[in-house]
Amino acid sequence: MKNLCLGLFLLLFLSCQEQGKETTLSPEKQQISETLDTYFTALTELKQFNGVIMAFHSDTLLLHKAYNLDKSPGSSTYVTSEHQFDIHSVSKLMGHYLIEKLEAEGTLSKSQTLDTYYPDFPRGKEISLQMLLDHQSGFPRELEEFGGDKRDLSREEIVALCLRQPLLFEPGEDTQYSNVGYELIYDIIARENGKSFSQCLIDQVFEPLQMNASGAHFFTETKRMRQLAKNHVQAEPVPVQVPNILDEDFRTSRIFSTASDLHLFLNKLKSDPLAKGLQAEYGIYAKDGGSDGIRAQIYLDTNNDFQFVMLSNYDGMPFLKTIQDLVAMMSSEAVEIPKELNRSAIELDTSKMTPFVGAYSFADFGGLVLTVEIQEGQLIVIQDGEVIAEMKAESETVFFEDPKAPESFEFIPNEAGSFDVLMGWKGVKLLGVRQ
Repeated sequence: MKNLCLGLFLLLFLSCQEQGKETTLSPEKQQISETLDTYFTALTELKQFNGVIMAFHSDTLLLHKAYNLDKSPGSSTYVTSEHQFDIHSVSKLMGHYLIEKLEAEGTLSKSQTLDTYYPDFPRGKEISLQMLLDHQSGFPRELEEFGGDKRDLSREEIVALCLRQPLLFEPGEDTQYSNVGYELIYDIIARENGKSFSQCLIDQVFEPLQMNASGAHFFTETKRMRQLAKNHVQAEPVPVQVPNILDEDFRTSRIFSTASDLHLFLNKLKSDPLAKGLQAEYGIYAKDGGSDGIRAQIYLDTNNDFQFVMLSNYDGMPFLKTIQDLVAMMSSEAVEIPKELNRSAIELDTSKMTPFVGAYSFADFGGLVLTVEIQEGQLIVIQDGEVIAEMKAESETVFFEDPKAPESFEFIPNEAGSFDVLMGWKGVKLLGVRQ
């Protein structure tokens, strides 16, 4: 009886603690918490989100919740708040941190040039580690003219291919997001530590921070995978599962984590002087990641003392807009709760569309070229000789295909007197430059 009474007391105590945690939220924080939940509930009901949100203001947890398109645990999309997700380019921020750590230890300097590590690379004296970190090396986004399965490449083969890539611009004179450049960062970290980049993360980041649910698919001494979210692409009538590791993925940095673990990493950035060089802008640490079927974002604002982690195993979400809205909600700014679109088309004379006819190159899509033509009185979009979209006019410069989807083409004047295009794609606006 004594043990029973003690057990009942502990249950009552813990229950009161949980209730107390909720009631200690200030009115402002309570409003933020409720707005976040309302927003992602609406986004999920619109079939535009499946995943986990974790948000903190100061050290106060505002929300940690999983949202599911299908609430059946047997569904392939189903996740809990502690599921592990692939984080893709979020690992770049972790790689950057390890470089800062190596510099603090006196092992290397970010001003060092690549000839230190790759003496046979002709342009090694022109490209510094800092340029690689800042995407100012001139290397392209992806390997050009490589049609094989990247998963089959060893670290040495990846590096050799990276160093053979033509530079898009003179080092330091422009900025181009480059996965190629970061493969060299991962290799340099591995060289300096005598072990794989993935193992370095486990030894120097995950284990010290007790990020016990974080790990890598390849090149580690132990497997840490327990409950991995399965990736899905947008499709009708239901999302379609795709492999978590694609044939276009290098194995070097295929990292997975949980919202809880990534919160621990953000806390490390918040408190560690070494992390100052990782800021996206003053006081803000942010990194997104994604591929087919997966989206990830971590965000820390030290000026306003808030942070959030968003993980989704479904890529049919308006990613950029969602992140922008998340930042606004965490700042107590008003946002529009997601609702169903029903865009209306207008009649537009072909003479108004003629200036938009041409080819557009998208640097952020690895130089993808889309051609716009007029066919039967409407704009069509062609990729590799195949029509991929038939566009309706929403205004004289904005065109869409699906009236219930946010994707669109917006033509904007350029300095040459013609037009470039902003392509809305899964919540991101990508610039297409007229060729």
